[in-house]
Amino acid sequence: SRLRSLRDIIGIRLLPTGTGFGPNRNDREGALHRAWGLVFSNQIRGGYYEFGVYRGDTFRTSYKVCQGYDRWRQGQLTVEESWRNEVAKDYANFRHEFYAFDTFTGMPDNNEGNITFGPGTFSCSFEEFDKLNREEGIIEGDGIRYYQGYFEEVLRRETDSLEQLQTAAIINLDCDLYASAKDALAIVAPKLVQGSILLADDWNTFSADQNSGERKAVAEFLIEHPEISFE
Repeated sequence: SRLRSLRDIIGIRLLPTGTGFGPNRNDREGALHRAWGLVFSNQIRGGYYEFGVYRGDTFRTSYKVCQGYDRWRQGQLTVEESWRNEVAKDYANFRHEFYAFDTFTGMPDNNEGNITFGPGTFSCSFEEFDKLNREEGIIEGDGIRYYQGYFEEVLRRETDSLEQLQTAAIINLDCDLYASAKDALAIVAPKLVQGSILLADDWNTFSADQNSGERKAVAEFLIEHPEISFE
């Protein structure tokens, strides 16, 4: 849209010279560059889980950033330094899968008391989400999976399917609400490995109240899982 284009132009002009669209950006894309950089540098084998995809802008950006790092990874196989070839060989054929979770009907009923997250806000149909992805060459199938419905229902309904998913390299928690974040964490709990990255897009929502939203969900999750720690 014209408004979004204007926003992007303003954002680019405000960036320091040389920042561009790389890891030094202090925004979602920059965070994704840094996260995928850590994953590829440490060869963390796992998928990308995003909870609360809305129109899929961040989902598609993450996919593209991952592709960029994959091209770098393949390039390591042909450089002159043999040690780089050896390091890359074992990881060269691993494919990071992508999983999107959303109701695709907007925010569920909740008592968070914030009109921004009222029932039905941030609504985008599954058909529109899929269409936007297809336009960018991202098609559901082998290595790309979409899960529609409340996260609690998905966990109960898709038990066998979820068990088959890759461990989690990156979890993007973008579901705003305490209940939604709590259910999302229940889905990824068995998928966490050493080095898994948790991006909490709405960490400072509700004035960074520790007893609200994603902060509350993560705090309770760590109490329930003392074997897990986030740094």
